[in-house]
Amino acid sequence: MSSTEQGTSSASPAEPTTAPESVAAPEAPESFYYVHGKDKVVIKVSAGALQHSALIDGMISNLGYTEEQAKANPFPFDNIDGDILKIAVERYKPPKQVNVPEWDQKFLEGIDKDGKLFDLVIAVNYLEIKELLTYCCKQVAMMIKGKSPEEIREIYMIPTDEEDAAAEKEAKERAKKEAAGETAAAGEGEAPSTSDAK
Repeated sequence: MSSTEQGTSSASPAEPTTAPESVAAPEAPESFYYVHGKDKVVIKVSAGALQHSALIDGMISNLGYTEEQAKANPFPFDNIDGDILKIAVERYKPPKQVNVPEWDQKFLEGIDKDGKLFDLVIAVNYLEIKELLTYCCKQVAMMIKGKSPEEIREIYMIPTDEEDAAAEKEAKERAKKEAAGETAAAGEGEAPSTSDAK
């Protein structure tokens, strides 16, 4: 059935030419192993994270343990509480590197120059545009990389401790004045007492 028979136009809308198609680089498959502590709860851990443990790394290489064998028979660590084991192995979970495509990076730098980057972060978070949110957050992180605390305060308009204290003092004084004004207004509304009776 042709597109005209289906009730659609044979002409397709023009594709945008300014934004190149984002293609993620293929990632090498990561291998995982499995461990458990006293509580017998199985924890999935990347091989990269396990390399930080000389004991586990040695067990893998000396025993020739494969990923499939580890899944069927997780490494038992019955002398370690499961929660603690999880914390120890997750500490070395490698952070995912975010590489912002060149077109997106130039786009975000332009947005940043206009001072609209934080508004864009809020908007894409609300709209749940995850890829752009990740790129925006990476751009925000790059904005403060290598900056002093004073420079970061200026970028994010974070008040100093002295400015915080002054604002807090001013707010307290304003609250006292408002409370005093309400007390005075309440006092004016009372009827005068008549104690002239003999």
